[in-house]
This record gives sequence, structure tokens and C-alpha cells, in this order.
Amino acid sequence: MTRDEDALRMLAELEAANADLAERVRAPVWYHPALGLLMGGLCAVQAAPVPGMYAYYAVFIAGLILLVRAYIKRTGLWVSGYRAGRTRWVSVGLATITTGLMLLSAWLFHTRNEALAPFVFAGLIAVIVTIGGFVWEAAFRADLRDGGRL
Repeated sequence: MTRDEDALRMLAELEAANADLAERVRAPVWYHPALGLLMGGLCAVQAAPVPGMYAYYAVFIAGLILLVRAYIKRTGLWVSGYRAGRTRWVSVGLATITTGLMLLSAWLFHTRNEALAPFVFAGLIAVIVTIGGFVWEAAFRADLRDGGRL
């Protein structure tokens, strides 16, 4: 074999490995909706008494731990949502949008006495985080296919 043939073969092997990794990191179909519900719950719990809020925070933390474990068990790895690449923009956008919606909901609930605000915004946040999770995953898989790092 010539050097050019060796280089082409190695490049093909690298591209195949990247494509395999991109397939391996696919989350279960329920993963993103579960995260969306957990995040929406953070908004909805604003309408609860303080002990109820603390109880939900415990549920939220346990839910996140279970999601991380399920992802690691399925894929064999865990990746920061704020890693370099396309995914960082998705993560920052989601964090900004959800924080803004939660703050607006809290303001409406506590200063304007809009009792339904936490629940309406919770549903909106759940949908946005679910969709955003699928978008993040697609961006991550595209980064991997293009030879980006974990």
C-alpha cells in the first residue's frame, strides 16, 4: 500500500468511528421529555408552600441523578451540556430562556397575584426544554460526526 492509500484508509476508519460514536450517544426517547417535566416542575412549584418547594427540590435532584445514571448506562459516557461546539449555543439559549420564563412567572405570581402563572409557564418550559434537548442532542451528534471532541 502507498502512503496515500494508508492515509485514506485511516481517514475512513476515523470517520466510521465518529459515526459510530454519534449513534451511540443517542438518548432514550423518554429522556428529554423527562428533563422537560423536571424543569417545568421547578416553575410550577413556585405556587406551593415552602415545605412543598423543598420536597420538590429533593425530587428534582433525585430525578437529575437518575437521568444522568440512565444516560451513562445507555451510552457509557457523560458530556457537559456547555462543552465547546454547537451544543454550547443551545445550552446557553435554553438556560437563558428558562431562567427568564421562571423569573417572569415568579414576578407575575408574587407581585401581580396571577395564580395560574407558575403552571402556564411550567408547561411552556417543559415543552421548550424537551424540544431543546432534542436540538442539543442533534447538535452534539453532528459535532461528533464532523470530528469534534467530546
